[in-house]
Amino acid sequence: MKKINILLALSLSLGLSSAVVFADTLKSDKDIVGSWFLEYTKKSPDSAETKAMGMTWVLNNNKLIQKDIPQVRGNPYDAPEVDYIVEDGNLKVSILGRAGKFDVYSLVEKSEKAMVLKDNKYGTYMYFTKK
Repeated sequence: MKKINILLALSLSLGLSSAVVFADTLKSDKDIVGSWFLEYTKKSPDSAETKAMGMTWVLNNNKLIQKDIPQVRGNPYDAPEVDYIVEDGNLKVSILGRAGKFDVYSLVEKSEKAMVLKDNKYGTYMYFTKK
């Protein structure tokens, strides 16, 4: 009986520790610097429904510029530059015109050519590819 309890405890701890190993967090702004094409968003990772976005986020020197934002009518536009910081493993993007207010995004996964962020306010998943 003791052996079963020890094995059960060991397998649970290994299972939980492996989940922690695969959880990604941002360590510094160097993790995300560059141009990222926001292809689409989803309400959850399992959702089949996607919303095409087609804009570019340029992150450099703690500044974010959103480029080529599509419009229903007319040409795409660029948003004004805003500040961002990486804090507590999250990307915090200043909200234009609201001093001290941020949109907060957590890193779900990242490779050299792709990144997935989760909008912590609405729970939306954002799928990027490196430009």
